[in-house]
Amino acid sequence: MRKRGTPDRQTRAAVAACAFFLATPAQPQPLACPDSNVLVEGAGEDTGRICAIVAATQRQFDQCGGLTIPEDIEIAINPDLGLNCVGLYHCGEHRIELLPPDTYNNDTAMSATGEFSMITPGAYFESVLRHELAHAAMDDLMECPLPNCLVGQEYVAYALQIEFLPASDRDAFLATQPEVARPISRDELHPMILFMAPGLFARKAWLHFRDRPDPCGFLGQVARGEVLLDYEHF
Repeated sequence: MRKRGTPDRQTRAAVAACAFFLATPAQPQPLACPDSNVLVEGAGEDTGRICAIVAATQRQFDQCGGLTIPEDIEIAINPDLGLNCVGLYHCGEHRIELLPPDTYNNDTAMSATGEFSMITPGAYFESVLRHELAHAAMDDLMECPLPNCLVGQEYVAYALQIEFLPASDRDAFLATQPEVARPISRDELHPMILFMAPGLFARKAWLHFRDRPDPCGFLGQVARGEVLLDYEHF
């Protein structure tokens, strides 16, 4: 999931202008990942695991799509992301929020989309982080001539989220709706499907991606805004 405070980046700061001067417990200082500027906040003993996933994800992005994760990305653990939210990227801030890693399980997946409930918990957590890292990598990369390019953003993020699942987890994900395992047209990548059935959109995005003659090359074109998947009038 990708979050914008307002359509205009220059007014985002105003959204956070309300400050409450209340006494709050001191928060642990963010920890830097080894040999990088990536900061992890509130993860405790899971910090090393998150750092390893970030490093592995960059290798995956190098392999497919050519995306680069911002060097100064911050990853914070927040037990309360809101209803049905399992991950959040804050546009323009290079900041990701996730639930505590041990809460990513079948119940969490079922409440969020239902489509990911067959994936093992560890693979699910890693895939959600990979999805948000894809948004972070596209934040300053994707050229968008429209008010937003949400379909293109989510297409890339979901395609990469599913592409690098362990094969058994990806098969389990696809098996929940076998009738969708067919060629997917461009018109099926519709914003209404994304809003109303994100799990179905994720499946269609990955199947469309894998059906391209050069899947990873095509993904890179979408990520850079060279191929437009969004609708001008919606």
